Amino acid sequence: MNRTTTLGILFTIIVSHIVLAATYAGLTPYRQSGFLVGQRDPNTGSFAQVQDVGAPDERQHANYVTHLRQGKGFPVFNPQDPNLYESYQSHQPPAYYLLAQAWTGIMGAGSLEERAGGLKLRALNVVIGSITVAGVFFLGYWGYRRAEVGLVAAAFAALLPMHAALCGAVSNDPLLIALGTWVLALCAKGIREGWSVPLAVGVGLLTGVAMLTKTTALALLPALLVAAFIRQEHRPKLAVVAVVAALAILLPLPWWLRNQTNYGDPFAISAFNQAFVNSAQASTLIQAMGAMTYWTEWVAWWTMRSFVGVFGYMDIWLTNTGTRSGEGGMYLMVLLLIAASFLGWLLAAKAHSESQKGDRSVRLLNGVFALVVLLLFIRFNGQYFQAQARYLFPAIGPIACGVAIGLLQLLKNRVTAALVVVAAVLGGVNLFAVSKLPAEFAKRANIVQAP
Repeated sequence: MNRTTTLGILFTIIVSHIVLAATYAGLTPYRQSGFLVGQRDPNTGSFAQVQDVGAPDERQHANYVTHLRQGKGFPVFNPQDPNLYESYQSHQPPAYYLLAQAWTGIMGAGSLEERAGGLKLRALNVVIGSITVAGVFFLGYWGYRRAEVGLVAAAFAALLPMHAALCGAVSNDPLLIALGTWVLALCAKGIREGWSVPLAVGVGLLTGVAMLTKTTALALLPALLVAAFIRQEHRPKLAVVAVVAALAILLPLPWWLRNQTNYGDPFAISAFNQAFVNSAQASTLIQAMGAMTYWTEWVAWWTMRSFVGVFGYMDIWLTNTGTRSGEGGMYLMVLLLIAASFLGWLLAAKAHSESQKGDRSVRLLNGVFALVVLLLFIRFNGQYFQAQARYLFPAIGPIACGVAIGLLQLLKNRVTAALVVVAAVLGGVNLFAVSKLPAEFAKRANIVQAP
């Protein structure tokens, strides 16, 4: 593919993601109270009443931004706060919130308690999501030296319904995902083309900012070790490795020291655990249903479906009724696409040639990062039931590249066919989702009591 064609397709993919994320942002209620269809009040048997039926934790992230806009400085999480519901994201690192504070000022967002201000704040993640899509392309392009891998991977990341919906909400997740994706892309470039001080500075800065965005960014450290010491034609010099390490550690160090002072540990894990004290405990569920049922029918199956798309507070499923019954078809279409692509990926890995030795190094880079993210997710669900695939989305780049390589292998490297398949499957699911969301959200906002 020539440069002009490649850039034209990439531009189309990025614009498609922006339109899609903005659509989800417009359809999702903002700070709207209501009820959850899938949960019941244990005391009354009625639908569980909630203060927000829209995007998970969005209200609390917006409150953090408001706290900064009011000149109150960085909040300190207090587990004894009688208004803990509004402040339980106060332990988060500051990067996203500082960026959001500047963005809302530039955009003239006004009060973030109003929907108009909230939509302007949501627009920040629409932009950040487009940066992620570009990063996925370059991870595929630099890492595998194949523009077609980058394009198909970018299309998958851009059109995946749950990723698009996440990029249409107020959250620090999209910034973490974007930063992590670009760190991997730059590391892949270094592995394939050689390292330089400017490249090392870029990797170190992005890693440091990622650490200042969310603690999950610690998963980047094993990937950086792989990038530094894996066999490659131009292994980075010690000075280059030192630059990356220094920036990655020194940038978040003041925040870690603040956490040590406030919470007794540098990563605020104790504060995080206190914030989740009322969440569903994995031990309770395992005791009730058994470990096999918990990990397979709850964690695994819920996560697979939420990877495709479960909206609101894990309450709106891809069905005609918005409940969990009869939902298989929509999810299975995407999951079968991923499963088929994985088979193709295995075939491609087995058929590697001498000219593709560099591919193995990048596969290891991507694989290590994705594995660490997965292990952190399993560890999290070993303590709390949180089968939300957004916790796996920091690895969207490696996942999308794997889908692209496998699909291209199965389709004999016909990039147009691969793009059509991705667009048809994911586009169809998106059309179905956006056609159902208005009625489902309206239902949750208007329920008075359980039937």
